[in-house]
Amino acid sequence: MTLSLPKKFIRSAALAIGLCAIAAGPALAKDKLVLKAGHAASTSNTGHKAFEFLAKELAEKTDGRITVEIFPSSQLGSERELVESIQLGNVDMTFISSAVLGNFNPEFFALDIPFMFKDREGVYRVLDGEIGQNLLASLEKVGIKGLGYWENGFRQLTNNKKVIKSPDDLKGMKMRTMENEVHIAAWREEGANPAPLAFGELFTALQQGTFDAQEGPINLFYDMKFYEVQKFISKTNHVYSPWPVLINPDVYQRMSDADRAILEEAVAKTTEYQRDLARKADDEAVAAMPGVTITELTPEELAAFSSRMGPIHDMVKKRVGAGIVDAILAEVN
Repeated sequence: MTLSLPKKFIRSAALAIGLCAIAAGPALAKDKLVLKAGHAASTSNTGHKAFEFLAKELAEKTDGRITVEIFPSSQLGSERELVESIQLGNVDMTFISSAVLGNFNPEFFALDIPFMFKDREGVYRVLDGEIGQNLLASLEKVGIKGLGYWENGFRQLTNNKKVIKSPDDLKGMKMRTMENEVHIAAWREEGANPAPLAFGELFTALQQGTFDAQEGPINLFYDMKFYEVQKFISKTNHVYSPWPVLINPDVYQRMSDADRAILEEAVAKTTEYQRDLARKADDEAVAAMPGVTITELTPEELAAFSSRMGPIHDMVKKRVGAGIVDAILAEVN
């Protein structure tokens, strides 16, 4: 017996099958995937170059099936907005300052205690080891998949007023910080008058005198042309800032096992490339800014800053538990 189905039914069934195929996304290895990647840095920054490197790796390893479309310079929003877009699925990938993630998962505040990290070797032991990988895994409970850590770098104190060698020199200065309660509290302990501001708005705020001081890695200071509005850098190395590399978990899960393996291998290779770029970029930035006064602080001068951080240790331990803070300190000391 042969059944003759109405044309309307056939059209509806075809449409339903098509919609199911779309909903399934890139579940099969043969499916093409365009990853929409946004970040807040400039196109000359090492993070942007890393995304370009990652895009090339993925395209080569998949014969062009997986490509990356990059939107730099906060085109898709501030760092906080980029994280929210990852959660919502409006952006597929990003790298952002780890300090911003503390607002989504407080465990990341443990990385923000000033003067914990002495050198990059200690940093990498923490980030690439069990502590850092557990932090990335913990993001999944808030709708984010962490893939690794790129390097933003050790953060320095800059201002447009004078050479700063002690907390007393900083007293009362209007200072921009990231949107992170640990950073704000730490600079208040140092005597500054801190307030948060989105990174994309910072140059104009410094130019207009809304802030006297700010802090961040030297290579980022150079990339964003902050040397045009800030003439003094104190090398405090107070915080090491990693850039966690994030992906929307639904996009990640829809990828085939083979493609997920390709992605993770490509991110690992890109991490090596980007960290090497970042290390060199700090030295190159210093050499390219002869008009900026860069002050190396003595161990005694640095101790005057770090000695004020006791309340910040207590604050973070109360917020996230002493376990992770003590584990980091044990790893780096």
